[in-house]
Amino acid sequence: MKHKRLWKLVVMMLGLLVMSGCATDVKDIDKLNYASTIGVDYKDGKYHGYIQFNDFQSVAKTSDTQRSPSKIWVGEGVGDSFEESLFDLYRTAQEKIYWGHVTAIVVSEEAFKQGIGNIYDSFVRYYEFRLTPWVYGTRESIKEILSTGGFFGQSPLSTILHEPTGNYSQTSFIKPIKLHRLIGQMNEDGFTSCIPTLAVNKKSWVEKKNNEPKLTIDGAIFLKREVYKSYIPVEELIGLRWIQSGSVRAGVSVPSKTEPSVEIVVDNPKTKLKMVKIDDRPQFNIDMKATGYVVSRINNQLLGLQQLTQKSTENIEKEIRKSFMAGMKRNTDIYNLEHDLFRYHYQDWKAITTQSEGMLLNENEIRDVHIDLNIEHTSAGKNSTIRRSE
Repeated sequence: MKHKRLWKLVVMMLGLLVMSGCATDVKDIDKLNYASTIGVDYKDGKYHGYIQFNDFQSVAKTSDTQRSPSKIWVGEGVGDSFEESLFDLYRTAQEKIYWGHVTAIVVSEEAFKQGIGNIYDSFVRYYEFRLTPWVYGTRESIKEILSTGGFFGQSPLSTILHEPTGNYSQTSFIKPIKLHRLIGQMNEDGFTSCIPTLAVNKKSWVEKKNNEPKLTIDGAIFLKREVYKSYIPVEELIGLRWIQSGSVRAGVSVPSKTEPSVEIVVDNPKTKLKMVKIDDRPQFNIDMKATGYVVSRINNQLLGLQQLTQKSTENIEKEIRKSFMAGMKRNTDIYNLEHDLFRYHYQDWKAITTQSEGMLLNENEIRDVHIDLNIEHTSAGKNSTIRRSE
């Protein structure tokens, strides 16, 4: 009998321990605030930190077809450092903030100029942060960017901010980048990182005759070893898509954008840099290989395949040289020619960088551009014939 009572007492004590552990260690999921985006700005000598919360009921699939529009909350805190700005937000957060679901980070141009090292240092030290969020720059209001939703009342989780790869696969302009890739690049000698910048477009879309703001990529911010180099608008970076690895699909107007005759889509361009020495100065030849096809014909010019291919390659080469010059004017190596020199021709890189930091960039840095473009077909439809004999 005594053993039986003792056993009951042990069971009760174990039950109490388990219950107390649950009470202190386990948090109900509805008692947490899930941050999806972090924003960083620098104004008037202070850091401004932003947090975006989303209504996850609108994200989950339900059987109710009458889904209400998604709600977005954007908080703003101020401090002498990025960390202080987040702690300022803790005071009004109501519930504990969980950082494990952050999928995007938006940093203003002014914050980049202050140095990104003291920002990402917070992410790599705190265990809840992951190093996989997409990283963006911006020259506009971060609060407005984080408040912009997607189509059909969906949350920002269905926008370029959180899912840029779908848009990039259809029109590859500026390659999206994740935090861990950016950190790795900034530790590479001679590497210039390219970070797409977000803006709010208030003109392209309407809903019930009312303007519907939507996010867009309007350019890129370039960093070298964590140091801000420049901002370049997307119109001047049109040649970057031919050089950056990972380009999926890009359109080009032939013979020119202002007077197009044919619209060509180029798939999966592959580009290689080859260094040559001219008068003991390194220069680069660019070799590009890709396939393409006609998606639109405006008139009956350029019917011959040889002529169409020649005009297409000429236009692509112009775009490559134009963007290189745009970077050179801002002392920005957008094609990472210096990093290529560092990796494959270290002694030449060492000799040049020892003499001068900015000596590598000059207008003759790109020597020859060779483009092997194979236009495979003209798609289906009227007036799609190409004369392959010409």
